[in-house]
Amino acid sequence: MHEGRLTGVGNPVDAVDLESSGLFEQLLARSPAQRVNELERLIRDTLAAALRIETSQIQSNESLVSLGLDSLIGMNLRCKLEKALRTELPEFGILGLRGSEPPTVKVLARVAAESIKDPAKHNNCEADKLSHSRKGSKRRRRSGVVALGGPHRPKAPIFCLHPVGGDLRCYDRFSRHLTTRPVFGLRSRGLDAYSEPHRCMDAMILDYASEIERACSQGPICLLGWSTGGIFARELAIRLQELDREIEAVVMVDTPMPDVFEQVDLADNLKFLSDLVTFSNYFAGNSMQIDSAFLSNLNEEQAVQRVLELGMANGVLPSHATTQFLERLIDVCKKHVEILQHYSPSHTSLESILIRPHDHSVLCKAAGRSLPSDLGWGSFGKTDLHQVPGHHFTMMTSTNAAELALRVEQLIG
Repeated sequence: MHEGRLTGVGNPVDAVDLESSGLFEQLLARSPAQRVNELERLIRDTLAAALRIETSQIQSNESLVSLGLDSLIGMNLRCKLEKALRTELPEFGILGLRGSEPPTVKVLARVAAESIKDPAKHNNCEADKLSHSRKGSKRRRRSGVVALGGPHRPKAPIFCLHPVGGDLRCYDRFSRHLTTRPVFGLRSRGLDAYSEPHRCMDAMILDYASEIERACSQGPICLLGWSTGGIFARELAIRLQELDREIEAVVMVDTPMPDVFEQVDLADNLKFLSDLVTFSNYFAGNSMQIDSAFLSNLNEEQAVQRVLELGMANGVLPSHATTQFLERLIDVCKKHVEILQHYSPSHTSLESILIRPHDHSVLCKAAGRSLPSDLGWGSFGKTDLHQVPGHHFTMMTSTNAAELALRVEQLIG
């Protein structure tokens, strides 16, 4: 194979990197051996850039640990491969693969190539796989940590906790503006067909603590959460501190107390659908409109189908979304709300940074009452209060996200 080309039957194809939207289709058309060869080149190029060395210095059978591969670079590589290949790589570990094989370019390329699935063949057997999983077979394990952005620098990484519903899109613009440290997110369980949502706070926190330990076993870390994600971030920080993990900072971004969910009716799926649309409009850059009065005249199945159609038409939901996918989103929302309805914050000596927007009205409206400036967190431990432009949603979007990122970097050093 010539450097910079995919070779095979027909004309050579210009080489692409892991960020290319056409990589999957090009690899799918190649033989298994050609896929491995091209993935070797792509992985070598990606790692050379991350390690700041020449591509020629990386040999296919050489241990990457000896070249300086660490957990953050490995995690970024895995996330890029999963996105490019439209699959999951549960075999990938902190520094390459779980098991006895050392992380080398050749091994990583082989495992990545073997993960590629033809969508037509995959869809035909998907129903059988799901049916089999429901009968008690072992579910596929998906890594709970995903790279969101930021540079590869030696400073403590920031781990972002999802808000109610599990969507990490709220951190998209924020993470793009961080310039001093890497940013990762913790995936919510239950959003894919191979996992179940957490049913209590203890289970969620223990799970996320384990995920962080697998991804970044040493050194200090920072935890951050927007909205209700701040509740999860604070509780996770307390648990990790009890396990003697160094917590450099805990940042809560306009995080309400869990009692704002006291009166939420878990049987009101229309409310959850409406909130899903509101969230998506802000963070997916859309202006999808949903007529609650119209939905109220539909049964639950019809309402879900209508929101699914509108969501795909407006780009709020993926074009391949199904009613099962939307129902999982609703179920995850409900499970998270239920967790918070049964959770009371504990007092801690761990100081929290609370960042609030100048405009408090959106959160007060959602809570149905006026809220204190510290949102009540001062009663449970030292809370350092700061303000940034925007309201509950817009503080995370557009130019406000840049200012928020700058303020976070200033505060955590």
